[in-house]
Amino acid sequence: MRVLAQIGNYTLEREIGRGASSEVWLGRHAQLPDLLVAVKVLVADEREAVQRFQREAAIAARLRHARIVRILDHGYIQPFHYTVLEYINGDSLRQVIERRHRLPLAEALAIFSQVAEALDYAHVLNVIHRDISAANILIEEQSGRALLTDFGIARDTGQPITVTRAIMGTPGYLSPEHAQSATSVTRFSDIFGLGIILYQMLSGELPWPETTESPNFSTPLPLLRERGVEGLPADVDRVLATLLALDPAQRYASAVAAAEDLRRIVQRHAVETQVVLGTAPAAPKPVEVHSDGIESNQVETILGLNLVQPILEQAHQRAEALRDPAVIATLLDAWSAQDRLRRRPLLGRLARLHKVVSHNVYFYRLRVLYEHRASTEDIEEPDRKAQVFPLEPELERWAVTLPAAEQFTDEPGGRLNLPGSTRVVVCKDCVGKGAVICPRCQGRQRIAAPRPAPARPAPEGATPVRAATPTRAAAVPIARNGTNEQVLVPCPDCAGRGGSTCTRCTGIGRLVLRKTFRWSRQVQLFAAQDDLPALNERWLARVCKAEPIYCERQKGGMRPEWSHINPVSALLNAAEARCNEATRIAISELSITLIPVTNIVFDLGKTGDADLYKLAIYGFEQLIPPDWRFFNWERVTFSCIVAFLLVIVVILFAGTFVH
Repeated sequence: MRVLAQIGNYTLEREIGRGASSEVWLGRHAQLPDLLVAVKVLVADEREAVQRFQREAAIAARLRHARIVRILDHGYIQPFHYTVLEYINGDSLRQVIERRHRLPLAEALAIFSQVAEALDYAHVLNVIHRDISAANILIEEQSGRALLTDFGIARDTGQPITVTRAIMGTPGYLSPEHAQSATSVTRFSDIFGLGIILYQMLSGELPWPETTESPNFSTPLPLLRERGVEGLPADVDRVLATLLALDPAQRYASAVAAAEDLRRIVQRHAVETQVVLGTAPAAPKPVEVHSDGIESNQVETILGLNLVQPILEQAHQRAEALRDPAVIATLLDAWSAQDRLRRRPLLGRLARLHKVVSHNVYFYRLRVLYEHRASTEDIEEPDRKAQVFPLEPELERWAVTLPAAEQFTDEPGGRLNLPGSTRVVVCKDCVGKGAVICPRCQGRQRIAAPRPAPARPAPEGATPVRAATPTRAAAVPIARNGTNEQVLVPCPDCAGRGGSTCTRCTGIGRLVLRKTFRWSRQVQLFAAQDDLPALNERWLARVCKAEPIYCERQKGGMRPEWSHINPVSALLNAAEARCNEATRIAISELSITLIPVTNIVFDLGKTGDADLYKLAIYGFEQLIPPDWRFFNWERVTFSCIVAFLLVIVVILFAGTFVH
């Protein structure tokens, strides 16, 4: 199908790109000849292609970022749907790599960082690109600016997706999740694709062979030196391994986090290179210092975008500062000066660093509001009002709407009727008659009883009492049994009526029957912390301030990402173990705090393994706990001798005074 010569205000000059269902043309504004644009024209007319083209425009219109190609207009001119985009004068990254094969580390880092910023921005807006590839990154010729483009198969996580089983994306850049389903592709899949691009920029090749399906990831990731790349820091392979981890939970939490890690590696490598190439120091360093920033942890990997970034950045800045031996020397000197009598003076000047490793120790607090709904019970009441109840489906007890659970507070709850369970039934006790037959007389109103014994003669002098003559109904002879005569008397239980009003239905004969259940809510707290060797985390929490970096709630269960953090996973298991048919989770809340810790290894002049010392620097307060190994034993011994002599002098003086 031939594309029109003009679309809207733009004259189409030449084709500059082509996709499976669209063409991209260079357009020039009819009244503003210096205004160049890229016009993307949909040449396919299938319904799904049109829907995706419109969805791409809608998503791109939401994304306003300096590293994302801007959308300027979108519309339809029969028979074409079109989108007008910002024109970038340059080539795609794929063309750059094909032309130059490999890029220097600094240039690759610059491109990687710009695309990482664009990706994280899109992810914050719940947009997953799903097709991160070298062809979808444009490099502006004059400025070298890198821009992300082509959101043709992007997914807005807040919107439904039509195709779930199809594999979408560019062969060679597909993550393991791509092979599962379209809905399995997440922001971590975009980060995986960005890792492939970094590998390709540095080596000139894809890490795995290009296939239409996901590659065979059972093949280990080839190291860069295996591809003939020399002169790069070994830590670059570590960054690539994290970006291209098969388990999404093991990848970087954000693309910018990977860029920052790579930037620190490049800066450290540049400093080391300057030392090697510059003027040699007068004396070689006797000790090689191994220092790192904060070690990789699951909290940052899984929850990175949702963490309190200023606190996290402060922790990283602290770790970076403590990689400087001069900073540690100053801390050790200040620590030893706090107690000159007992601590070795100028410890920082004496210490020769061997290793510096920083950690973030995390403390986890899981609050759970449990909702309990007991099994249903039947309750009944007499059908006094003969009310007509609405006909509605009977709900299951967990489908009944309760007052919203907003806070973590215990609620006694109460009893609720089950909607749709109300019905009118015949009273079983009276079978609908409203009265029940007396069980003693069986409705005959009379029972047989022995005739009362005749009255004894009155004592002499007493006034005779005339016995009352029983009525005929009161005592009727019915049988003789020896000296005992049976007579009929009124039934005392029913007062001779033969029955009584049914107490169950109060004489109505009908009952209103309902199902009810009792409900309540209780709060439970679960807590845990990272477990580091030779560290008392509870003591640490007492002496250092733990900074909050994460607090999120989830209604009706737990957030899936929480289960990827090992200590939190144990808390979730403990919390879910309390759930059963009658108990569920109404709200859960995970809060995380951190205390940074830096471990240092140094010697005091001797380099044997037995002569190495380990100390820890705790918290943002930079606390160092007391340690008897660094006592100034000479001063301590001298002080003890002086004290002992003073005691002797006092005793002698006291004895002289007594005599």
